[in-house]
Amino acid sequence: MPKVRFEPHGVEIEVPAGTTLLAAADQAAREVEAEFFIGECCEGRLECGNCCLEILQGAENLSPPSPDELALLAVVAKGKPGEKAWRSSCQALVHGDVVAKVLAY
Repeated sequence: MPKVRFEPHGVEIEVPAGTTLLAAADQAAREVEAEFFIGECCEGRLECGNCCLEILQGAENLSPPSPDELALLAVVAKGKPGEKAWRSSCQALVHGDVVAKVLAY
């Protein structure tokens, strides 16, 4: 099973392939009793950007972003360094090992 690590908490979990990054983040947050996202999430409708994460390693192990997700990410990542990989965790499916940074911190 793929491993997903969430920084800055350093918590690493295993998830079945095809799990959303959001579901993995929810599982990891329960393990460290922390909130990973600030504000209400839109439940996968690509309306809020609150569940976006910076992908530090393993971006190639996530499903490709849709045009709608890319449009949202252009707003969320505006003004941030372009070489960083940003993903909406409600849309990204995990297919291999990934390291993500929770942006709420």
